[in-house]
Amino acid sequence: MPVSQQSNKTVLTHPLGASAEVHFFGATLTSWKVASEERIFLSEKAVLDGSKAIRGGIPLVFPVFGKGKAPHVTASLPQHGFARISRWRLVNSSEDAHTVTAQFGLDHNMISEEHRKMWPFDFSLVYTVKLGAETIETHLKIQNTGDQAFDFNTLLHTYFLIPDESKVRVIGLSGVDYTDKVQQKTSRQEGEVVVRGEVDSVYANVQTADIQIQYGGEDGGVQLHRNGVNDIVVWNPWTEKAAGMADFGDEEYHRMICVEAGQVAEFIALAAGGSWEGSQVLSLL
Repeated sequence: MPVSQQSNKTVLTHPLGASAEVHFFGATLTSWKVASEERIFLSEKAVLDGSKAIRGGIPLVFPVFGKGKAPHVTASLPQHGFARISRWRLVNSSEDAHTVTAQFGLDHNMISEEHRKMWPFDFSLVYTVKLGAETIETHLKIQNTGDQAFDFNTLLHTYFLIPDESKVRVIGLSGVDYTDKVQQKTSRQEGEVVVRGEVDSVYANVQTADIQIQYGGEDGGVQLHRNGVNDIVVWNPWTEKAAGMADFGDEEYHRMICVEAGQVAEFIALAAGGSWEGSQVLSLL
């Protein structure tokens, strides 16, 4: 079957061999394989029992990025919000000649009572995963189903599996102003992004639709095509941060880089009855 549902995840299988897995916990995509090769990083120490956010894959950030409060909300929400630590449901699946699609949903009634108190707004999230022969699209639709406006951040927190962090290059961000959260300063990117230490940077209002994660040499890479999202976050924890995370191997930073498409530089205001959509398409270089 092109879409099969298990107790804790949904598996998508394309007729030409590509596959993807999405856990119901967080609607976190934990695998994308093309030609039997894994393209998404999942930590060997990732916790998959629903007790904490999954370390790796594509966690969904909503309604806040990082730590803190959303405007007009008195309580601080969990880091990166509650979408990645809530159990979603499979609401639809389909296939056509080119893609296999699975659609997942989360709404106000499905989150914990604690989170409803922290986030007293009615909402609906619909997350659509479309698997092609050599591409995968992840699309998020956010609806305000209540009678009060709310503000939110959102992010497709994509962990890419790479051969060697010293060779990886992120192309498409040159000339963009960014906030360096490691150095606590604002800078303008000159040329390609490389990893030579801890990286935690937020690039705001990126004009280039296509961002390339080039692995170096003959190893190829992945292209990220944005639609409806303005910002890019680049993250690698490096040695000290990696050693401090119980669900991340001490040496795993060599094999991953996060390049994340979303809306995080500023909050988005969503009026009562309004909706917002954003997506990314990943393809092989």
